[in-house]
Amino acid sequence: MTDIVLGMGQVGKTLFRLLEERGFNCVGIDIDKSRLRNYADDHIEDHPYLHVCLPGDLTEFVDIVLGWIKKVRDLRAVLIHSTVRPGTTRCIQERTEVPVLFTPVRGVHKRFLTDMKRYTKFIASDKQIDPKIRTELQERFRKTDWMSSTKTAELAKILVDTTYYGWLISYAQITKMICERENVDYDEIWKFADEIHDNLGNRPKMYPGIIGGHCIIPNLDLIKHENLDIIKSINEMYEKFKE
Repeated sequence: MTDIVLGMGQVGKTLFRLLEERGFNCVGIDIDKSRLRNYADDHIEDHPYLHVCLPGDLTEFVDIVLGWIKKVRDLRAVLIHSTVRPGTTRCIQERTEVPVLFTPVRGVHKRFLTDMKRYTKFIASDKQIDPKIRTELQERFRKTDWMSSTKTAELAKILVDTTYYGWLISYAQITKMICERENVDYDEIWKFADEIHDNLGNRPKMYPGIIGGHCIIPNLDLIKHENLDIIKSINEMYEKFKE
């Protein structure tokens, strides 16, 4: 039996390595043929798990996943590792009998494999899951925890991972700008919080900087809410401040 990893970008290739290290056969599929691993077009049977690692903002994301579900025979489950708009997993599940699970990744890209091994793999489904599937996923990810619905997990990824991190950076940006205006040292003022954070864990010092990359700001667009736009506004303000 061989798992399929669909999308061999940063997430997909790291997941591929993780599964191979743990003794599971995998094929890697990508539109970029140089990223293909162990794959031939005529061999898509007997693959129990389809791991979706495509960019979650693709307009055709749902149709692509459904297309692959139809291609692969005897699928036990589809696992969506991509960060997607809340409700996406349920939308796919409503159009197939194959269990569709949402299981977001966590970690920093420069140490992605280490972080994947370190963190608990949260998994969510909107239908009853066969205990055999739970056991086989436990074998693949070692530490797992199940959430009550796919929308809960989709929102967790956006609201308490990337967006929350964005809020912390935004506050650091604001305090840095105030320190510059008042001609005081940013690192010195944060000494005032060090002991509090050591004892209570609720005064983390963050380091200001332009929020770039392809996680924090793009993920804001997956939830349309005017209050979240503040992060973008502060980031743009800080970008001008640094010019």
